[in-house]
This record gives sequence, C-alpha cells and structure tokens, in this order.
Amino acid sequence: MKATTVRMDDQLLQRVDGIAKSQSRSRSWVINQALERFVNYEEWFKLEVSEGLAEIKRDEVATEDEVKKAFNKWDVDAS
Repeated sequence: MKATTVRMDDQLLQRVDGIAKSQSRSRSWVINQALERFVNYEEWFKLEVSEGLAEIKRDEVATEDEVKKAFNKWDVDAS
C-alpha cells in the first residue's frame, strides 16, 4: 500500500474524524472506504453511460408510446 497526501477542508476532516470515532476506525480507513465507494460508482456510471450511448447508436431506444405505457403501469403521467 502506498501513502498519499490529500488536502481537505477542516469541516470535512472533522466529519471524517467523527465517523472514524463513532465506528472505532482510523481516519485512513474511513477515507479509503469513501474513495472505494466513489471510484466504484464512477466506474459503474461510466460503463452505464457507454452502454446507453451504444444502445442509442444501435437505435435500441423506447418510443414515446412505450415510455408512456410503462409509466401508466404505476399510474404516473409521463406526458
């Protein structure tokens, strides 16, 4: 594992420390957990966008009527 330096706002650092204390964990553990969740989300989001754009290029999109029909199942007005 490598060390790195991160600058953060004092209030954010206090929040991190509060979480660490309440969970009996280190500041480093909390920051690593937060970064892991962020990176996982960003990777997932990028993949979903790429797949969505590929569907658009293949013209695999729902028509307006299909969207309205799907929303009507839950009594939602999609107009």
